[in-house]
Amino acid sequence: MTFKLRLLAGFLFVVWLAGTNLSAQDSGDNAIERSAKRAEQRQVWKLQYRMQPSETLRWEVEQIATTDATMAGFSEKTSLRTRSVIAWEILSVDTKGNMTIQDQLESAVEWQRIGESQPVSFDSSKDEEVPDVYQATAEKIGKPISTTTINPSGQIIQQENHIRRAEFGMGKFTLPLPEQAIPIGGQWNTPENLQARRGDGTLKVIKTRMLYTLRKVEDGVATISFRREILTPVEDPKVKSQIQQKMNQGALFFDIAKGRTTKKVVQWDEKVQGFEGDDSYLHYVGKYTMELLETPMSTAENVPGQTLQPLKNTPGTSTSRSVGPRNGKPIIRK
Repeated sequence: MTFKLRLLAGFLFVVWLAGTNLSAQDSGDNAIERSAKRAEQRQVWKLQYRMQPSETLRWEVEQIATTDATMAGFSEKTSLRTRSVIAWEILSVDTKGNMTIQDQLESAVEWQRIGESQPVSFDSSKDEEVPDVYQATAEKIGKPISTTTINPSGQIIQQENHIRRAEFGMGKFTLPLPEQAIPIGGQWNTPENLQARRGDGTLKVIKTRMLYTLRKVEDGVATISFRREILTPVEDPKVKSQIQQKMNQGALFFDIAKGRTTKKVVQWDEKVQGFEGDDSYLHYVGKYTMELLETPMSTAENVPGQTLQPLKNTPGTSTSRSVGPRNGKPIIRK
């Protein structure tokens, strides 16, 4: 073998050896990654609410929504946007960890427009005159809404409502947590019945459940997705139109060490065709965000009358269900 051939053979051997080392390194990295993933899958997380007596937690709450309705050839669009600050005063914590909480509305800024009419707004921090549509809100400012006792899993033990509160599918007072430690990907659910009137006026009870999934834990914060699942078949569009605002889904972020929610996002995108005649159509789009404030807010910020933007998916969810006719029968698409 000539000197040049020996030199070439040596060079090729070095290249092959380097490639082998790189492959071994990649294989080692992949093995470490797989091992870490298996360890994460085996790890379980105990999720519990923890609060201290005399502690006050404040959330900034924002809700935006639009409703497009068509009936008997007439169409109308309604838009609203609100921003408020809600405070939780922790009255007591017993030896079992059960927490008694009094919540109240501290401030609110609201905006609404129906069709082509002039928008109506209200800012509790500066408006002396209150529009009729916001009288109920103004009367709640600074007053206790409810006194609620929850256990460490978030289940309501006792609740006394001081002011009537509307239920728009934002969820219960707290999101229920599993009593046992749970791994990533673990699920739990809570049953809930909804009621609606059929076209003939009779009452229909609809069995549903809220399905929760622990998606991930990062920097001590658990991401939990949730969505409502219908268990009772619903074919009547009139019934569907009445439960639109209860068809919620979204995500919640939970600080495991501190034992509290830091952020909650709920979304809706529901369509119903034929709820009042074949040409009737109803489309509801909404988003509700509740975020923990690190420092108190004295007033809510001004809320401009903006056009709502399309909503983005939250982890592990889809955002649209529609109802339309197929061979004369309604169908649901996801």
